Amino acid sequence: MRMKSLLLLLCGGLSLMLASCANNSGTSDTGATELPPREGRVHVVLFTHIEDSAPGGTLGSAECRASYLRLRGKLIEMAELALSYDLQWVLQPDWKILEAARLYEDATTMADTGGKNFLLYMRDDLGVVIDPHSHENGGYNYTDVAYLLELLQVGGSTVIGGHIWDPSLPEFAEWDRFRVPVHGLKYPEAVWRGDILIGAGTPGHVNDPVVSGLWRPQDRDHFFTDDPAGNIVAVGAWHDEVAGVQELIDLYAAGRVAPGLMLTASWNIRPDTITAPDGLHTIEETVLVPIASMRDDGLIIVTDFTTLVSTWQTAYGGEAFLYMP
Repeated sequence: MRMKSLLLLLCGGLSLMLASCANNSGTSDTGATELPPREGRVHVVLFTHIEDSAPGGTLGSAECRASYLRLRGKLIEMAELALSYDLQWVLQPDWKILEAARLYEDATTMADTGGKNFLLYMRDDLGVVIDPHSHENGGYNYTDVAYLLELLQVGGSTVIGGHIWDPSLPEFAEWDRFRVPVHGLKYPEAVWRGDILIGAGTPGHVNDPVVSGLWRPQDRDHFFTDDPAGNIVAVGAWHDEVAGVQELIDLYAAGRVAPGLMLTASWNIRPDTITAPDGLHTIEETVLVPIASMRDDGLIIVTDFTTLVSTWQTAYGGEAFLYMP
C-alpha cells in the first residue's frame, strides 16, 4: 500500500518534499536489511558528457583521427585517476566520438588497451559506467547513440543522459516520448527506451532546476509531481558541485531531512577541463580529493545512475522525495 504526502520544509527558504511510502523492505550497501536507512548519506554521481562536436574535424580525416586519439588518451587518464581513488566515474558520449571509435579503433590503436576498443577497456578494466548522451543533432537521436554503444560492446544502459524539462519549451521538452520504445533516426532498425532521466535542464542551462532526490514525473506540465505509476524516474542534480554536496550532508546532520529519504547530487566534469594542460590535477584537487574524503567519512556514496535508482527502489522503498529550496 502506498501513501502520498506533501510536506513543507523550512530550511533557509521554502522547500518542497514529495513522498510516497512503501512497505517493502530493502538491502543497504552493507548487506543489512533496513528500511528506512539508519544513516543519511548523499548519493553522488560524477559524470562527463562528450558532446557531438568532439572529436574535432570531419570524420575520416587525419585531423579528426588526431583529435580523437588525443581525447581518447585523456579520457583513459581520467578513468585511471578516478579508479586510483576508488571513485565511480560515468562517461556519457554523444554520437560523434562513437562513430569515430568505429573508424579509428584498430589493432594499432588498441595496442595500449589490451586489444579492446577504449570504451570496452574503460568499462571492463577501469570500472567506468557508460550511458547514452544526445543533443539529437546531426541526424542522430538517443536511440542511435544507444545503438552505437551496443555496436561497440558497451550498450545496455537505459539512462537518458541529459534532457530538456521546461514545459514552456514544448519543441524541446519531449522527455515523455520515452514512455514507449523509440526508433532510431540514423539507424531506424534500432529500438530503445530510456527510463532514467538525469541532468534536467534548459537550453544554455540558464534556468536549470535546483532539486535533489528521486521521483517519477507525472507529465510535462507537472514534472515535479510524483506519479507512483510512472515508468520513468528522474534524478535531481542539485547544484554547486562539492559545496552543494556539503549542503546536503548538513541537512542530514541537522535532522532537516530524515535518513530514510534519499538526497542526490551529480555534475558534469567537463571534457575541456579533462583535456586542459593541468586539467586532471585540477580535477583531482578540487573534486576527487574532497569527494573521496566525504566518502571515507561515511557521509556520501559515490555511484552511477543505474545503481542509484536500483538502491532507491530497494533500500529506500522507491519513496519519492524532492528537496527544492
